[in-house]
Amino acid sequence: MELTIQRDDLLRGLQKSQSVAEKRSSMPVLSNVLLEAKEQQLHLTATNLEVSFTGSHEAKVTKEGAVTIQARKFYEIVKELPFPELRITEKENQWVNISSGTTEYNLVGLPADEFPQVMKYEDVEWVEMEAPLLKEMIDKTIFAVSTEETRYNLSGIYFEKVETEDPVCLKLVATDGHRLAFIQKPLPEVTKFAFDKGIIIPRKGMLELSRLLEESEQVQVAFQENTAIFRQGESTLIMRLIDGDFPDYDTVVPKNCERVLEVDRSRFMEMLRRMSIISTDRYRGIRCKINPEHMEIISNNPEIGDAREEIPVTYQGEEMTIAFNPRYFMEILAVMTSKVISAKMIDESSACIIAGEEDEGFFSVVMPMRL
Repeated sequence: MELTIQRDDLLRGLQKSQSVAEKRSSMPVLSNVLLEAKEQQLHLTATNLEVSFTGSHEAKVTKEGAVTIQARKFYEIVKELPFPELRITEKENQWVNISSGTTEYNLVGLPADEFPQVMKYEDVEWVEMEAPLLKEMIDKTIFAVSTEETRYNLSGIYFEKVETEDPVCLKLVATDGHRLAFIQKPLPEVTKFAFDKGIIIPRKGMLELSRLLEESEQVQVAFQENTAIFRQGESTLIMRLIDGDFPDYDTVVPKNCERVLEVDRSRFMEMLRRMSIISTDRYRGIRCKINPEHMEIISNNPEIGDAREEIPVTYQGEEMTIAFNPRYFMEILAVMTSKVISAKMIDESSACIIAGEEDEGFFSVVMPMRL
């Protein structure tokens, strides 16, 4: 294999490839990116067996071939090369030479035939979506996905078509058992999605997709059996769906909340950051004392000390004291855009619903703590 390629073009593909490639694995080849030079293009492939990335870039190919090299190191090398063009040459025993100007590297590679086959797809029906819309929906739910390996059915974002409403909507939900994030947006094209019941797409794939969506106004989406495919330009993400049943999330959303608090989002977030300074994994809760004029937040850590602060609020309902994990609130507020947010509760032991007028179709639920 021998080729010349523009550094910036390759760098864009490698940035996505190294992000998908497995960082620590019992299969060393999963830490590599597959390079395939053919028909005046360099094709990149990376996979962790759950999520795969493929991309193509124009190149001057003088000798076709394929090899795999360590994805992260290759990305770091290309990122630091001083000239706009580089040359890649495969030597004997899968050694790969990378040169640019007077800079030269020789990297150990692995045979291309050791690289696993990525998930195949064919004859799929592509649906075009607005990339910023899908990115917003992912970013407003992914923070609530469980990162515990034992909760497999909660380790992704739940996608569901809502065809009973006019217009038809797409719904995304995520939960880790402590908090829940929900967003629903009108999307008539969702009727073309090739799934009947809801599906769960893994967190890792959604993180990569969110990054990919930053680069375009449109993205093509397709589903096939246990696979979700997202294509933007010459880049494609292929994800294996999670085989499991998403819980009945509607049962945790409190109904008929008579206690309603409204507060400035930015001021509340800044306040929570200050109160969290003395929190630790052992003492991470805060206590909120709420009355019609203000809310007092108290953070107490016997190992460090305590802190308290008041913030003006608008509140309807009986005075109450309720405790929460401040990190859960801060992660919710960080993805919202509303100037003023509302928090609705039934009582001190019930979950809290957080929403805002400018965050249309979105709400989040946080379970209280016992302190």
